[in-house]
Order: sequence, then structure tokens, then C-alpha cells
Amino acid sequence: MNPLLINPFREEAKEYLGISFDEISQELLDFGINKIKTEVEDTKNRRYLFPKSLDESTDIVSFYLFCQALSKRPFSSETRLFASVCSKIYKSRLAEELIIEKDNKEKKEEIIKSVREIIDVTPFRIPDINRILEYRAKKSRGIVEEEPFSLIKEIDLKITDEILKDLEKLGYIRISGESRDPRLFPEYYFIKWTDVETLVKYTDSYLINGYILVDNGKFLNAFMKKMEQRILNYIKNTAEKTKDLKVPVYDEIFKEISKISGSLSEIEVQSEELNPEVYPPCVIKALSGVGAGDRNYAITLFLSSFLSYSRIMPSTRIFSKNEKPSLNETQINILINEVIPLILSAASKCNPPLLEDQPQEELNIYYHLGFGLAYPTLDNFGRSKWYIPPGCAKIKESAPTLCEPDSFCKMYFYEVIKKEVFETIKGNTPGEKILLALKNRMRTIDEIIQKTGLPEGEVKKQLLAFVKNKTVTARRINNPFMYYLRKKRALKRKADLIQ
Repeated sequence: MNPLLINPFREEAKEYLGISFDEISQELLDFGINKIKTEVEDTKNRRYLFPKSLDESTDIVSFYLFCQALSKRPFSSETRLFASVCSKIYKSRLAEELIIEKDNKEKKEEIIKSVREIIDVTPFRIPDINRILEYRAKKSRGIVEEEPFSLIKEIDLKITDEILKDLEKLGYIRISGESRDPRLFPEYYFIKWTDVETLVKYTDSYLINGYILVDNGKFLNAFMKKMEQRILNYIKNTAEKTKDLKVPVYDEIFKEISKISGSLSEIEVQSEELNPEVYPPCVIKALSGVGAGDRNYAITLFLSSFLSYSRIMPSTRIFSKNEKPSLNETQINILINEVIPLILSAASKCNPPLLEDQPQEELNIYYHLGFGLAYPTLDNFGRSKWYIPPGCAKIKESAPTLCEPDSFCKMYFYEVIKKEVFETIKGNTPGEKILLALKNRMRTIDEIIQKTGLPEGEVKKQLLAFVKNKTVTARRINNPFMYYLRKKRALKRKADLIQ
């Protein structure tokens, strides 16, 4: 297989890219779109997943053409879909090549070399097992001889008997009985520990010299994640070169990918300045600094998500399963330059300061903001999931000292759930007036009284009856983010009334 079909960023790719826009054929466009569809729809069409002959150059050229087209909107969901799908395809090709060339040492070395630009990887090489067993036998009898080892030059590491014994204890390998033949051992690889992020539990893994030993599956998944990030970075870096180009085929490509990614729409929300006046009590406490028992959760998980969404996307739509956030460059820079300093300031106010004795938590903060286990930059955004703010129940369970509800937390919000009632009511009775007051949005008792002019006792009586017959539901705030949004809206309505 052409190495560019596994890693399109190799130097040799330049040989394929000397074409003009006049040479872009419909076949080239169709191939690129069908490749994406094949992976998304899981049709297993090998022509697009594992191209041969003339299709190889088509695959390579179409990849770069699509990258250029998407560079016009580098932070769009279409771009993320393209990067995700392509990285999965390159992973599948790498996996198949490793299986085919499993017993061909030279070919396997070529394959590994072709992906080293994407991920720092070195196959785990086992010393001569018979020599190891002989060494162990002599050592048990007090006979001293030089310990046999396998040298991995790429990471300056000797695989000694001591290391093998550690790996045996961890269940990685067995070097006795039927497992003595190295050809029967599972495939293992050393990769940089930072490249596996959430793929492994570090406490259950073998780390040495900054590298971690992973099996074939984890290596492939790590390669896929790194490839996805490399594609996204390439598209972002290409944006400056293509921003002034007016190329119709770019729009055509974007539209076709939009059709494929249409199952999830983007949330485009105007960012708003933070309003500390309407922060819930738990946020105020977290910003002031908390004690050792609650600080990790309060800062890393809670405050990072609350402040980031409140500043960048203050909308209930962030909880939708059918929509996903779409950040532009300006919003990501706000996250980096405004939100992160607030979080780090709160971390420094903890007792003791969180990052002084747990410096690794700084990377965890960035991870929960979507930057992966890396420092926050435009290129790193999207390396991990951007976590949504947790609910009140989770906060109370994980950081109980944060939860001290105020009157707004305890307030009920009423909403009509039987929408069909609006078809017949005219607003002639107290009950109908209350329902009409709830027609467009949920309200508190005070807001209903203000809207209808009815006495408090009458409003409470009617609401109790509506809740019992399930015409109306009474809800309390169950998420600090919702507290912030509702109180901010209430403040705005109050200001509008005064004006």
C-alpha cells in the first residue's frame, strides 16, 4: 500500500499536488464524497477505504482538495466530521497493513516509519526468550553472567529481565509454556504517554522514560486521535492561504459534506459578557477558593465548565443531543484569554492552592475545556470533549460544601405541559388567566401574580390544582448554569419594566 494512504502528510505528497483548478474532475469530487459516505454509512466499500491502482492518486489529491475547501470554515462541524472520518479510514488502513505484514520485519518497519510523523511510536521488541530463561536459571543457582537484553535505540531503552518480570506481573506477557515463542506474543508498542490521554488508566499501565506500553488496539486508537488533530491543524493553518480565494468547487464540497453531517446541527450563539451579579451561590464559593476536599472537583470539573459556557454560549441548547457547539476563532481566544485566567485565579485561592501541590490539574482543566492534555491554543482546541456544566445533584455528591441553596435555588418555575388547553381557553376565569400567562414560557408565582393581577392565595390554589391534574408542572432549578440563565433573564425583564 502507498504510505500516503496511511499518512497523507509525508513529503512525497507534493508530487501529487501540482494540479490546477481546471483539472479538478467530477470523478475526483465524487471519490472524496463517496469515501466519507462509505465510512459514515459503514458500507464497507473497499474501493474507497482501501484504494488500489489509479484510485490511490485520486484518494491523495481529493484529501488535500477537501482540506482546502474546508479551510474556509476551519471550526465548522463539517470540518470536524471530515477530520474524524478520515482519521478512522487511515486507522483502518494502518490496521490492515500491520496484519498483512505481521511476519515481514522490513515491511513492518516501513509501516511504522510512515506514521512516526503523526505519532511517536516504537514496536516493543522482546529479547531472546531462551537466553532469558537460561539467565534466570543460572541466577537462581548463584551463577553470575551478563544479563541479556533487547535494545530499543529509538527511545534509548534496554528491555531487560527486570522489565520483563514487571510486564509479566501486569499480565502483558508470559514467557513460559506455550507462550515462549515471541511470534505468539500480542503486539505491543511504546508511545508517548501524552498521546494516549483518555485511552488508558495510567495506574494500570507500564510507563518508562516518558513512554507507555500499549497493545495494538490502543496504539491504533492513539494514532487515530493524533491523525484527527493533525488534519484539523492542517486545515486551520491553510485558512490564511485560502481566505481570499473564490472557488466554486470549495462551496460545492462544503455543501456535500453538510448533507452528510446534517443529522447534528450546530449551535451558533452570540457570546455574552459574564454577569457576576447573577452567579449561583456554588459558583461564588468556588471562585472564592475551597478546601482540599472539594477543590479538584470545584475547579477542574465544575468551575471550568460553568464559566466557559456562561461566557461563550449562554444557552439551554448546549444540553441538546441533536446539536453541538460551533466555536469560531474569536470565541476560542476568549476562552483562552478571559475564561482560563478566572479559573486559574480560583485555583490559586484554594486552601492549599490547587496547582501548587497538584500541578497536573492545570492540564486537566484544559482537558475539560476541550484542549486535551495540552496547553490552550487555537490548534489544540477540539482535542478533547468540552464538558457541559454538571447538575446540582452531581455537585452536591462530589463537592458537598459548595451546595448552599439560596431562595432562587428553592424557587419553583411553572410550565404548561398540556399544550392542547390553549385551543379552548379564553382567559375569562382566574385559572384560564394563569394558563395564558404561562403560554409562552415558564414563570414563578411572583411573575404570574404580576402578569395576571390575581391575589397570591388564588394563584397558589389554582396552580396546586393544575399540578395535581398534570396540566402544569412545577420545576426547581437543577443546574447552576440554568440558575445563571434564568436569573439573568429575570434581571433583564426587571430592567426593561423600569425603563
